[in-house]
Amino acid sequence: MLLAVLLMACHQVSVEQPSNQPGQLEGKLLIWHPFQGDVATIFLDGLKKFQQLNPSIALISEYVPQNEISSRLSAQAKNSLGASLMIDFARRQMPEMITAGHIQPINEGTFDLSVYFAPTLTQVRYQGQIYGVPLGSQIDVLCYNQAKIKQASSSAQSLSQPPTRLERLIERAQKGYSVGLVSTFEDTFWGMGIFHAQFFDSQGFIEPQLEGWAQWLEWLRQANTQPNFILTRSRDILHKAFAQGKLTYYVCNSSEIGDLKNDLKDHLRVAPLPAELDRRATPILYTQVMILNRSASPDETHLALKLAKFMTNPEQQLQGIVQSQSFIPTNQNVKIDEDLLPIEKVLLEQAKTSVAIPLDELERIMSVFEQGDLLYHQVLEGDLTSSEAARQLSEIVNQQIEQKEK
Repeated sequence: MLLAVLLMACHQVSVEQPSNQPGQLEGKLLIWHPFQGDVATIFLDGLKKFQQLNPSIALISEYVPQNEISSRLSAQAKNSLGASLMIDFARRQMPEMITAGHIQPINEGTFDLSVYFAPTLTQVRYQGQIYGVPLGSQIDVLCYNQAKIKQASSSAQSLSQPPTRLERLIERAQKGYSVGLVSTFEDTFWGMGIFHAQFFDSQGFIEPQLEGWAQWLEWLRQANTQPNFILTRSRDILHKAFAQGKLTYYVCNSSEIGDLKNDLKDHLRVAPLPAELDRRATPILYTQVMILNRSASPDETHLALKLAKFMTNPEQQLQGIVQSQSFIPTNQNVKIDEDLLPIEKVLLEQAKTSVAIPLDELERIMSVFEQGDLLYHQVLEGDLTSSEAARQLSEIVNQQIEQKEK
């Protein structure tokens, strides 16, 4: 293990030392990406523009399903093969690929990371080194069907606007406006911050304060008894119902907005998740990152990083926003006009209250999430009290902390 770490440390990336002529980009680059449909078109347009600016390069892109990228890299990297640049979520398999020596770190001294939204950098920083360039993020927000709430009478003008507080969401359901929430521990994580529950401190270290989770569980349990309030584990069911106009409100993921826009047209609206006064919702921030194959040559690495910098410059990120209508930029210098891009402005504002799970803690926290999901459903089924579930989960998290310290 120590040898692998030392070898990786010696193989840090330098952007400033290509073997090409100064100022000239040349060579080929194989890229694996998971994009399909309109998102793939947007991504490939970005590659095409980069090639137009650099006619001496050849970019070869290959679609690889999201759940196959890490396994394919692991299989091919043993023979120094695979794409030089890959796009994947910062997720559970990433630390495994780093430890196995399949991903090379990026030298912070030669690649400017200051332009990136700080929480996304915690999702690519592992044991003090950076292992990817944040490309774009996804987050949960409140989607609603404007056509359905327009039916509110003038005597109930408050119903014509999306709810800003949790209690108002319950009231909407009681008034006949259907509400859909995906009901898992991870998908309801957004409500924890409203009740002062947290998993991480300001430095990104696990520091559980889960008493508030018990209150959030009680709120969900009560909501589940209300008419027109639908909690289900299936996002597909809720997505389809909302797209068909059967739901008024739906806590959606921003990745769904493109498809929902195609179905609901201008009736689709997006609002921040309901909160309570100064206590904001804290949805999980999911970030797709561009990672480098450790087997890539110095020239391929240089070219890959030039492409990564291009794809995350403000102009390209804004282009992605305009075309996708659901893209959360990672470059914090991107400015969004609320009048021109109202949905995207909401996404960006919601991202500011999000929780980015640090890559250093990802393996342990996902194990905790699995246990949390079991406790979550025991509470909703009436087999466990909310306070006992919070106590047990706190114990599980503390055990994880103790194991790390040994």
